[in-house]
Amino acid sequence: MTGMGVVSPLGSEVTTYWKNVTSGAVATGPVTRFPTDGYPVGLAAEVDAAELDDAGDPDAPRTPRSLRYVNHSVDRALAQSRLMEHADPRRVGVVVGTVMGTRPHLEELRRRGRPLDGDPVWDTPGILAAGPARRRGLRGPRQVVGAGCAAGNTALALAADHIRWGQADAMVAGGTDELSEAVFQLFTTLRALAPDVVRPFDRDRGGMLPSEGAAVLVLESLEHARSRGATVLAELCGYAVAADAHHMTAPHPRGLGMVRCMRDGLAMAGLDPAEVDYVSAHGTGTQANDALEAAALAGFFGPGGGRPAVSSIKGMLGHAQGGASALEAVACVQALTEGLVPGNPTLREPDDGCAELDLVRGPARGAPVRVALSNAFGFGGNVATVVLRRYAEDAPHRPSAATTGS
Repeated sequence: MTGMGVVSPLGSEVTTYWKNVTSGAVATGPVTRFPTDGYPVGLAAEVDAAELDDAGDPDAPRTPRSLRYVNHSVDRALAQSRLMEHADPRRVGVVVGTVMGTRPHLEELRRRGRPLDGDPVWDTPGILAAGPARRRGLRGPRQVVGAGCAAGNTALALAADHIRWGQADAMVAGGTDELSEAVFQLFTTLRALAPDVVRPFDRDRGGMLPSEGAAVLVLESLEHARSRGATVLAELCGYAVAADAHHMTAPHPRGLGMVRCMRDGLAMAGLDPAEVDYVSAHGTGTQANDALEAAALAGFFGPGGGRPAVSSIKGMLGHAQGGASALEAVACVQALTEGLVPGNPTLREPDDGCAELDLVRGPARGAPVRVALSNAFGFGGNVATVVLRRYAEDAPHRPSAATTGS
């Protein structure tokens, strides 16, 4: 990984985002994007569009926010990586994960009373990959992934596969979604919205809150990065995807997909559970997810001799759906490079089922992080795990995703 870019309710520069994530700032608050008078809860987390590169562009309001978010993130990630100073654009591709695609743009058009037939962009979700590719002249593989709220991690895995298969030298990968009233309605119907703030793994957790944003990471084969003298931020050393095939909205009651992805991701990396220092949990703050995830983490790491620090940044950010796990991957890279683990600042009293977990209390914890594992789960049984390792140029590299391709 050689470059990163973010758009989030906690900032649209990586440094600002990281500062806020590790200070315990909570981004959720009253919704301004659409009226919530008829809903029992009117809270979510919104991006400040004034922070985007195109904030002064008169055409920006006619562009789907999800596309604006990913464009900004790609620009920042490529600038940090300096990839295009050396790479063949025919060998650089884009993979973007999303849940809603450009559908929320349709909602926006309807709220404004604008005719739908004059703006076909809302019906072309493929533009989330094609748009930034055209903008930056990237002519490699392009793909939009709809893997539920595991879409960001799934995009990273697919991008790594494109490199490992020899289809690209480098890939820009991540996820994006904008706040959607349809999603707000869905979670209201499921009675899954928190009445105040999101409290992952708390005994009195009341649910999730929707959010929005994007994050993008530049992946390269280690050989390619070294050949051009790139600064390597971290290694994507393992990943796995699975499908529970159990229920449309509920995970498998024994967390089979979660455990399988953690096991297979670490196996690809050549690592044992005891070597994981930090787990970025999915941690939505709902009763069903957190209890099951806590049991899966304890059952997986405990017998393997591991007790990694665990946190979920959704307590601060809310749930950005397709952008969520990509934003969490950026936080993992920062944890590896900064030696600082994001905390659970909204946690008051841990659930009894979390007794075996090392939940990070407060805003953050200073600790050396060599290996970070990030889990993401989504409707339809989608599960995806990525394993990130701190990069050390003089360290021996075991066969893994990093040495075979990304």
